[in-house]
Amino acid sequence: MKITFIAYKDNPVNFFKELASELSKKISGLELGERFVPLIEDIPEVAQEATEDSDFIFIFAVTDDDEEKKMLDAKLIDVELKTNVRMLKAIVADEFSDIDEEEYQIEKDKTVEKYAQMVVDILFNETAFEPQDKEFDLWVV
Repeated sequence: MKITFIAYKDNPVNFFKELASELSKKISGLELGERFVPLIEDIPEVAQEATEDSDFIFIFAVTDDDEEKKMLDAKLIDVELKTNVRMLKAIVADEFSDIDEEEYQIEKDKTVEKYAQMVVDILFNETAFEPQDKEFDLWVV
């Protein structure tokens, strides 16, 4: 199985090396690739190219621009539907730029663990995403 990671150069964090290490522990026979683009708008085109030799694509883009998020998500959904290659589209707000080094490393580690587990669940454990009914605290008198 080949997973390709895609990001752009202005992301304030790059955790692909750590994510690759974590995924390699969880998935045997894993082949990994990385692609970095100069502009966030280039991600869909590179994702399209990567579908030719990838079984799964993980896109990580940091932006606080809501219009940019919507545009990127819509274009990536089109690529995913056209190619039938599954993608995890992590288009997130910037939580890394305004924190100190210690907090940065803690957040980076949490992010790696979160997305490693999410990729594994998407590929091998879709029941992990089953909605749970809300639990009500009922007091018996």
